[in-house]
Amino acid sequence: MRSLKVLILEHNPFQLMALHQMFNAVGIYNVLTAPSLASAVCSLGHCGAVDIAICNPQLKGGDGIALIQHLAIGQQSRALILLGAVAPSVLDDLETLLHAHELKLLGRLQTPVSAVLMRGLLDNYLNALQQPDGA
Repeated sequence: MRSLKVLILEHNPFQLMALHQMFNAVGIYNVLTAPSLASAVCSLGHCGAVDIAICNPQLKGGDGIALIQHLAIGQQSRALILLGAVAPSVLDDLETLLHAHELKLLGRLQTPVSAVLMRGLLDNYLNALQQPDGA
């Protein structure tokens, strides 16, 4: 698989490890993991922007929404995958933010994450990159 840089924000250590291993299993090894907003922002500061960010926008404490805002406004990610159930009102607000800052929403995945569905989102992202117009 093409070399991608991924950032995962996940408070649950088991879920974070499972997601990291899922990426490694499909040949993506440049994976930044963060258990908190502060560590995610620090990783972005040290390692630069990512291709894909993954988080639950409804994490306790607002970390998920805050990270998405940081990514969008600072153009720190090209695409986003949302984890968990997302309230329709939150999704509407996010779609407006993402559209305004040209951050592509690849999809939403329920936890525990299906490796097959994750691979499908990654394949769609990579196929879009290969299109002549970058769509």
